[in-house]
Amino acid sequence: MAAGGLAALVPVNTARARTTGPADAPRPGDKVTTTYPGHSPFGFDQWASVQFVVPQGVNRITVSRTFDHYDGLPGIMADVLDIGLYGPSGFRGWSGGARDGFTVSGADATPGYLPGPVEPGSWSVALGPVVFNPAGMNWQVVITLEYGDPLTGAPYAALPTSVPGRGESWYRGDMHTHTVFSDGGRTLAQLVAEARTNGLDFLGSTEHNTSSAGVSWAGSVPPDLLVVNGEEVTTRHGHWLALGLPQGEFMDWHFSPHDSGVLARHADHVRDVGGLVVAAHPLTPAPGSFWEFGFDDVDAIEVWNGPWTLDDEAAVAMWATMLFLGRRIPAVGNSDTHFAPGDVVGLPQTVVHATSLSRAAVLDGVRHGRSYLAESAQVTLNLTARCGGRQAGPGDSLPVSFSDPVEVTVTVTGAPGTILALHTEWGPMLATTVGGDGHGRLDWHGWGIASVFARAEVRRPEPGSSTLDQMVALSNPVWFGPAPAPRPVYEGGQTFLFASRHPDGSWTTPDPVPGVGTDPTFAGPQAAVAAMPDGSTQLLGLRGDNSLWFTDRSEKGSWRAWRQLAGPGAGSRATPTAHAAATVAGTAAVRATGASKAVAPLVASGPTAGTLAAGPAGTAAGVVMAGSAFREAAIAALPDGSSQIIATGIDGTLYHQVHQADGRKTGFAPVPGKNGGTSWTAVKAAIAGMSDGSAQILGFGSDGNMYLTVRRADGTWSDWTLLTGHDGAATFSGPALAITGMPDGSSQIAAIGIDGNVFHRIRSAAGTYTGFAPCRGVAGARWMAAGSIAIAGTADGCAQLAVVGSDGKVWHCLRHADGGWTDWARPTGPNSDSCPGGQVRLTATPDGSTRLVVITPS
Repeated sequence: MAAGGLAALVPVNTARARTTGPADAPRPGDKVTTTYPGHSPFGFDQWASVQFVVPQGVNRITVSRTFDHYDGLPGIMADVLDIGLYGPSGFRGWSGGARDGFTVSGADATPGYLPGPVEPGSWSVALGPVVFNPAGMNWQVVITLEYGDPLTGAPYAALPTSVPGRGESWYRGDMHTHTVFSDGGRTLAQLVAEARTNGLDFLGSTEHNTSSAGVSWAGSVPPDLLVVNGEEVTTRHGHWLALGLPQGEFMDWHFSPHDSGVLARHADHVRDVGGLVVAAHPLTPAPGSFWEFGFDDVDAIEVWNGPWTLDDEAAVAMWATMLFLGRRIPAVGNSDTHFAPGDVVGLPQTVVHATSLSRAAVLDGVRHGRSYLAESAQVTLNLTARCGGRQAGPGDSLPVSFSDPVEVTVTVTGAPGTILALHTEWGPMLATTVGGDGHGRLDWHGWGIASVFARAEVRRPEPGSSTLDQMVALSNPVWFGPAPAPRPVYEGGQTFLFASRHPDGSWTTPDPVPGVGTDPTFAGPQAAVAAMPDGSTQLLGLRGDNSLWFTDRSEKGSWRAWRQLAGPGAGSRATPTAHAAATVAGTAAVRATGASKAVAPLVASGPTAGTLAAGPAGTAAGVVMAGSAFREAAIAALPDGSSQIIATGIDGTLYHQVHQADGRKTGFAPVPGKNGGTSWTAVKAAIAGMSDGSAQILGFGSDGNMYLTVRRADGTWSDWTLLTGHDGAATFSGPALAITGMPDGSSQIAAIGIDGNVFHRIRSAAGTYTGFAPCRGVAGARWMAAGSIAIAGTADGCAQLAVVGSDGKVWHCLRHADGGWTDWARPTGPNSDSCPGGQVRLTATPDGSTRLVVITPS
């Protein structure tokens, strides 16, 4: 995404630049300052840059800017000079118009900017001039380079993806907030403290056009509050929330509605990583804030933003019109807090019905409209529709025929002195006054199909700052009639493609992996693959419901039916979900009868103990086992024909099991923690089988740092070792990693750093390490940016790497046994084009070929 931002920046003429500093070559402690004057013409949607070169030996960059101020219409049409920074590796930060300057080093950075190595090479100060003065704007950028030894700082902490022990319930959250990391006044710790005080369960971190907050959570990660990382993508033509982004990832904002398909591609990427796209305050009458992109590419609309104002009223009216036209798009409400007077975290808030307090479950609830909006945690709104013994709530579809009557009940608590109203396709249908006790109720009987939907509003008949009344609560609709076909958004719905690379370097065409039961293809958010000594291939797949499945492919290319793996502690027991029908060993079928009612466990025996076997003719067992929800998994082959599997539970606990060559499984058990701990929490993990029968496990721990442990051939474990980072850094952090065993007993590690680039290192058979080295990019570029990575060692001592590049395509290269690298090349995709991917996995077979699994949009 960084390429779009760089391409939009027009270099300014720096011929009049003035430099001051030492007369001789700079030495440690010296500073060199250059002043760049410039001028920007009248215009709103324009981008520029001051390009400069950083020599070797610089350890800090400091930038300040000044400009001629002009207030054509105070507070609305005032000149602004936004600033940011790009380095040789891409994006390094953005503060917009909130700051007059910033500093960046390996140890620290001004909020809004990313600490990290100050690399020699070409840098750019990004400028966003907003000029209302017809004569244009004069400005000045001052850049100071400080010389000295490289500086290093503490790594960031990984945000937990779930809060343990929180099951199905209604959860309150504010998904649009700002801190000092963009233009807000609170620190991260202050934001968290106020969220707790105001009764919130989850929080969205959405700074303007920067990822810096996501890599600044060291010491501030709350154990009892779910924090969803994101960004408010602040274009000149409307703002939108990218919720659920990986920490350290940013979305570019240099585009407009005239750039065909750009918003759609950005939105697809957010969904591909499990995120949510929300149009923010779409009718705010301020330059750059009014939404101009249309709503085809968003998942929800923020109809209530901060204290109730006239533009919120207009947004709700616009949203209601969309509902009348049959558009099923959810409404959300957030504070957009900046710490201004009257700014309250959680005013308003979105109250979501979710299966757990986890990022995936909460965003899924928002995506489907299973929510209502409220002004505070004191307000509770309930909307229920019933017909023929069936019932539904916000976001649900109540199946009814044309002549079926429906009964709708709405209740509210915590809202004294308000008016509770019920709305359908035909407008307001029923209303009542809520007394001083704050409790109100409506019961309505009508014809479902004719009414299309029902939703509720609670208003306080008191003037607001710009309105005649104030919103207190607002529900998303319950819909009458069959649910429409689901929109093709990310819900684990990605297709697995399988390809082979022959020893001569040629590739087979990627083919879809057969699905579970009658599904034509396997779809899910995560895969793992291992080539076995007998030429077969074992494959793990994680489905959208977080269940983990296993299959294998024979040397000749035939696939066996998928089998689900039991969760930790389940042994050979499995419990169906409330709506699941199960077939065990092809004979027993059981259906649960209530949403929370348990059923007798089903028992499988023999070689498949610990799994559910496929049913007749390959039909799927189709159950989610007790404790069998996982975030991701990895698999490695061992020389004796066994394989070892690691899997991360929803709470982050890392588990391990052995899959013997005869099909027996040990079941999942926690991987021991550091210093004799009974368990270890992982953000990401990978496993490699070694030639001596041991296995090496590489992982990013809960502190965001990289560690390695060894499971010896006798089943005992070494302690976790903290691995150092690149260029003298004490640690290495990033979003992705991979490891492979080599024939000589060494292992090779490939990882993506915080800067989004690919790094490589070697662990010798004796346990010593080389340093992390960056992998060169396409056509000899200094860096290779990637979003997913895999590595596989072959019998001849070579290692093959596969990545999903910044262009969304799969790339492959080879590291020879002598340490030389081939150029990156793109395997051919299923339509004779470069293969697109969201994730990639790679494994090497004994005959020198490799197997590639790509998760690609279906």
